[in-house]
Amino acid sequence: MATDRLAPPYRPGVDPESRLLRAAGPVLDAMNARLGELGVSFLLTDANARILERRVENRRLLHTLDSLHITPGFVFAEDAVGTNGVGTAVELGRTTRIDGHEHYVDELVRFTCVGVPIMDPLTRRPMGIVDITCGADRDNGLVTVLAEQTAKAIEQRLFEQQTIQERALLAHFLSSSRRSHAGILVLNDRVQMTNPQAARLLDGVDQPLLWDHVARVLAGSCADGTVDSELPLPGGRSARTRTMPLRDGGAVIGALVEIRPAAEPTASARPARVVAPDGLAGTDRAFLWACRAARAALAARTLVLCGEPGVGKAAVGSALLRERGDDPLVCDAARAEVSGLEAWFDELRVALAGPPGALLLRHLDLLDGLARRRLSAILGDAGARGWRCAATFTCASSWDDMVLPGLDADQLRLPPLRNRLRDIPTLVAAFAAPRRFAPEAVQLLMRLSWPGNIGELRRLVGRVLEATPGGAVPGLADLPPEVRRAAPRLTLTRFERAEIHAILDAMAETGGNKKDAAALLGISRSTLYRKLQAAGIDLDNTTF
Repeated sequence: MATDRLAPPYRPGVDPESRLLRAAGPVLDAMNARLGELGVSFLLTDANARILERRVENRRLLHTLDSLHITPGFVFAEDAVGTNGVGTAVELGRTTRIDGHEHYVDELVRFTCVGVPIMDPLTRRPMGIVDITCGADRDNGLVTVLAEQTAKAIEQRLFEQQTIQERALLAHFLSSSRRSHAGILVLNDRVQMTNPQAARLLDGVDQPLLWDHVARVLAGSCADGTVDSELPLPGGRSARTRTMPLRDGGAVIGALVEIRPAAEPTASARPARVVAPDGLAGTDRAFLWACRAARAALAARTLVLCGEPGVGKAAVGSALLRERGDDPLVCDAARAEVSGLEAWFDELRVALAGPPGALLLRHLDLLDGLARRRLSAILGDAGARGWRCAATFTCASSWDDMVLPGLDADQLRLPPLRNRLRDIPTLVAAFAAPRRFAPEAVQLLMRLSWPGNIGELRRLVGRVLEATPGGAVPGLADLPPEVRRAAPRLTLTRFERAEIHAILDAMAETGGNKKDAAALLGISRSTLYRKLQAAGIDLDNTTF
C-alpha cells in the first residue's frame, strides 16, 4: 500500500437504530456542542472499524475529513489503512493514541487521533470505538482524557438502555464473581456473561448449547432450585456445574452456573476418549458410543447400521471401514430393482470372489426377508475368507428384528438428529465451511424436529448458502420461510401462528430490516419485537 494515499474500503448500510448509535448520539452531540469549535472531531465506529457516525463543528476540519473519506461507511481497519487511531485501537483492544508521523498513511500525519474501545456493559465484548481527532499536537494530553470520558459516558448510556432483567443479571454476575474463585456463567436465552475462568473452560461452546443445557437442568431441579450436573465440552472434556435459577419478582430471568473442570482420572483409570470417525462431525454421547461399538464389531464380524432415513448410516459405515485402511467396495441393493435380484446376487458373488477387502452394502431394507437370508449365507462365506462388511438398513425407531438372520452380525442403531441437537452447531459449521451461519440462525435450527435428520440439515445448509449472495453470513432472514415458521419455542394458537408468519415474511421481504418490516405491516417496531419474543423468536442478534 502506498503510504501517501488513503483508500479505505466503503461498506454502506449503517443501521441508524442500532443500540450503539442510540446510546452514543446524545453523548457525541453534547461533546461536540461544547468542544467542536476548538477544532476537534468525534468519530464512532463499529467493532470492525467502520465509521458509523461523525460529529464535527469546524468547517475547515469538516472539509478536510470529507476529502480523506473520514465519513460514515468507510472502514479504517488497520489492514486497510495501516496504523491509525481507530483501526489500531480495534487491534489492541485498549486506548490508543496516534500522533502525527506515527500514522502509516502520509495524509493522516497532520492529525492526533485517540481511539477508545466501547465495551458492552453486559457481555464485556467490544462494540466499537470512539475516536477524537484534532490537529497533530503530541503535548496535548487533554484529548486522551476527553476520549476516555466520552467512551465511559457512552457505556453508561448502554447500561441504562438495558432492561430491568438484564441489569438484574449483571448485578448477580458481579456479586458472584467477587465472592467465588470458580468459573461464573450467568445467562438466559439472550445474554451470556462469563468471568475469565469460565471463558477458558467454555472456549468453543456455543451459547445456544449452554442455554439448552441449563434450561434442561433447571427443568428437573430440586426443591431449592440448585442442581449439580456435568457439562460435556469439546474434545471429550467435561466440567462440573452447579446451576441455580435467578429470579426477579418471583419470575425466573436466567441462571447462574458455577463451573469447574471435572477431576481428571488417573492414567490407569482414564478411559480412552471416544471420537467420531474421520471426516464426520459430532460429540453427542449416544452417537460416539454407537461409533465405538461399531468399531469393535467390524473387527470380528459383519456390522449392520440401522436407523431412520438421513441419520448418516452409509457415511458412518464407510468412515469406519476407511479407518481400518480399507477402500470399501460399495454395493447398493437399490440396483436389484433395476437389474433384477438374480443379476444383483451374481454381481455381488463376482465382487467377493476377489482378494479379501471391505464391503459397504447399502439399502438392505429394499430386500425382502428371503433375499436377506440368501445374502446372509453369501456374507458368511465372504467373512470366513477375510472380508469385512458394513451394511445399512433404513427403519423406523421400533425395528427390532434381525436384518441378516442366521449371520453372526452386530446390529447397531444410530440416533436421529432430534436426539442429538447439541451437534447441530458442529454439523452446520462442517457443512457450511469455510463460510458460517449467524448464531441466531443456528439457534433456530436447534428448535426443529428434523424428520429427514442429517441429510435434511445438509440440504438446507447448501440451499441457504446458495441463496445468500456475496459470501454473506446467513442470518434468520436468510432461512427459508417454512423453516422459520416451524421453529417457535412455544405452542401458539392458530391466530398467533398467522401473525408470526406475516412478520417473518415481512422480515424476509425487507432484507431483515426490522424498522421497514414493521412499517410494511402497519405496526410499531416495539409491537414487532414483542410478538416475536412472545413466540420465542429472537431477532436482536444478541446471542453470542
